[in-house]
Amino acid sequence: MEYAVQRYAVTRPWAKRVGQLYVQAAQVAEARAQMKDVIRRELERAAQVFEIPQAAIGCELALAEAWGHFFRHGRVVSHLDGGLAQALAHTRQPGNLPDTLALPAEAFFLHVPGEGGAFIAHQPERRALLLTMVRMGFAPDGVNWLQAADQVEVARVEYPGELVPQLAAVGAAWQGLLAAVLNGLAMMTQPRLARVKGWEAGAPADWVAAAGHPSCAKTRQRARSQLLKAGFGEITFCRVEDLEAAAAYQNQGYWRRQSFGEDKAHSRLVWVAPR
Repeated sequence: MEYAVQRYAVTRPWAKRVGQLYVQAAQVAEARAQMKDVIRRELERAAQVFEIPQAAIGCELALAEAWGHFFRHGRVVSHLDGGLAQALAHTRQPGNLPDTLALPAEAFFLHVPGEGGAFIAHQPERRALLLTMVRMGFAPDGVNWLQAADQVEVARVEYPGELVPQLAAVGAAWQGLLAAVLNGLAMMTQPRLARVKGWEAGAPADWVAAAGHPSCAKTRQRARSQLLKAGFGEITFCRVEDLEAAAAYQNQGYWRRQSFGEDKAHSRLVWVAPR
């Protein structure tokens, strides 16, 4: 399984229940309280067999909160194309996010090849993003989730404020993934970004073809349900055409802030790709 969200779903015994709570609750606060009760009961049972560090409990609560929002808003996964991910790895992270974001959902998972990914939860009323980052190799095969000691890093970003002081507390080991996530979020505002919906690699070709049937809605619905039940995720692949090969990069890319509107009261980011 390529994506951390899939691994979370099959390794955490409470994943399905937490997802249901967040979908069914009228208020997120209600779902959060119920989620904590569910996890507390599971951890109490697990503590009879394993010693559970306090740090692990904190990580699991943060992951469950992120998972709940992800589930509530449609389980959207955005995957940075390999070429784009390499180009962004050679791009300095923006000093600010733009005034207006272009997110695929109010909560989603952003997958960064080779790095890991992040659950993104948007708080529009506060103009803020909650990032819950997980590294590549999250929930490894054949290892009990309690013994895997999966780590997460949580950061809150307000926009369009300056990013550096907001992220000073993020550990050095997470800075590479953090930069990739911020660059990915900034990239989503760019007109040249192409978003192509598809299914993850390994999904049976005939099922995928049926899920995209041009005329029969029932066939599409049945095939989509079949794919999801089999554990295959529907993915939005993000790519930019005509990028230079990473081996050819001699200069870093960067973000240029551009003012616009009446009295130049608004701003947006313009990506200058690495060369």
